Amino acid sequence: MKIKNIIYISLFSIGLLSFTSCNDIDLSPAQEDAVDIDNGIKDVNSATAAVNGMYDLLYRVDYYGRELMVSPEVSSDNILVSPVNSGRFLTQYQYSVNADNGDVSAVWTNLYKNVNAANTILNFAESGSISDASGAQLDEIKGQALAIRAMAHFDLVRNYAFPYTLTDASAAPGANGAGGHLGVPLLLNFNQERFAPRVTVAEIYTQVIKDLTTAIGLLPSTAYDSSSKFNKSAARALLARIYLYKGDYPKAFTTAKQVVADSQYSLTSNANYLSDWDGATSSTEALLQLPAFADDNNGFDSLGSIYIPAIPGGDDGNGGYGDLIPTADLKNLYSSTDVRRGWFRNVGGIDFNYKFPNSFTSNIPLIRISEMYLIIAEAAGNGGGSVTEGQNALNAIILRADPNATPSTSTGSVLASEALNERRKELAFEGHRMFDLVRNKMSVMRTDIASPSTTATLSYPDYRMVWPLPQSEIDANDSINENNTGY
Repeated sequence: MKIKNIIYISLFSIGLLSFTSCNDIDLSPAQEDAVDIDNGIKDVNSATAAVNGMYDLLYRVDYYGRELMVSPEVSSDNILVSPVNSGRFLTQYQYSVNADNGDVSAVWTNLYKNVNAANTILNFAESGSISDASGAQLDEIKGQALAIRAMAHFDLVRNYAFPYTLTDASAAPGANGAGGHLGVPLLLNFNQERFAPRVTVAEIYTQVIKDLTTAIGLLPSTAYDSSSKFNKSAARALLARIYLYKGDYPKAFTTAKQVVADSQYSLTSNANYLSDWDGATSSTEALLQLPAFADDNNGFDSLGSIYIPAIPGGDDGNGGYGDLIPTADLKNLYSSTDVRRGWFRNVGGIDFNYKFPNSFTSNIPLIRISEMYLIIAEAAGNGGGSVTEGQNALNAIILRADPNATPSTSTGSVLASEALNERRKELAFEGHRMFDLVRNKMSVMRTDIASPSTTATLSYPDYRMVWPLPQSEIDANDSINENNTGY
């Protein structure tokens, strides 16, 4: 018998229902900060606290609070380890992650906590236990749970498995270009057996698309304060991202267009672009973000802190580690008149990344409207929609950043390539780069490296492009006996 380590932890056993929310968003006019665990979810107040608990999990260091924003960047060609660093993210940078790595197991565990939290909320919402909820309130609660469950499963499968479009079965047995290889366990039921088998990547995609499609029909259209929860457009935006990763370019194109058409969101002007990142106000671009507050943040483990040096520190007066700096080849992509060059500040002869200018209190963008424009462009370049609309979408991003730039007139694969290049520039440090390379079957080519011993090239599909399953999960789960190929 394998040792039954607790990997999937139920909502009740971790006391998620008693979390204090870091969001100030109400699902109903009356909201309590905690729930009596013995009584579970029994009314709108307790359901609201449970929903807020799910969002608290997103903010953790081992989810979007830092790990999943940084690892896809540091393992790609966007980030260089600073000559003086505290040792953080070295394994990701050096491609020495293994199945016993603490980050690998912490992310896995935290994402499944979110899945189980969502399943628990859905169980109570569908059983009639939330007796005082109106129909609209009940729909909203279920919509939030479905959206979070979809996001967690999608984040699991893109970190712990090769993309849907993988065709090389030597990298993952069963790969057929249509998600035929193994992904991660799919958990859909309250109190489901925690040691579930892996299902195919295709099965994960089918479910997350179903969950988001259902959530869109349940969630409100109006944006939440600070865009800190899913509404219809935020859920639709995540769906557009998933279609893009799947290689379903027609659906990626049309879904992203629907999001862009929502007048609640708009591209920030060139003049306001840099100040838009200061966290003082909610950006018009933010479809979904994690707001950071002076009295509620991850401190030195915050996202901005990993990039910002101790002296002079961040714009909020707090210091940082300054462990990770942008590569020269990334910086060279920006023209001298590109407003985004303002992210980089020279301190002691080193250009540091100040895209998140507050060391502790920068908002964390999960989905921005800019990404939707770039999805339209990339999908159009891959035959998913109107080339003219794709060019217009790409040029909206290019010319917003640099009004002196030459607009794109490209078509086909060149347009798609230009869109991917603009994604690298616009979405830098937001946790996209490694995923963008791998889903496009591209190798990692590092021209700016920390030392001669640093791995400069990772040829697609190198097994190190995805994480291994945690060894603790394999030891505990009788349904999983082998790790990803190469580990």
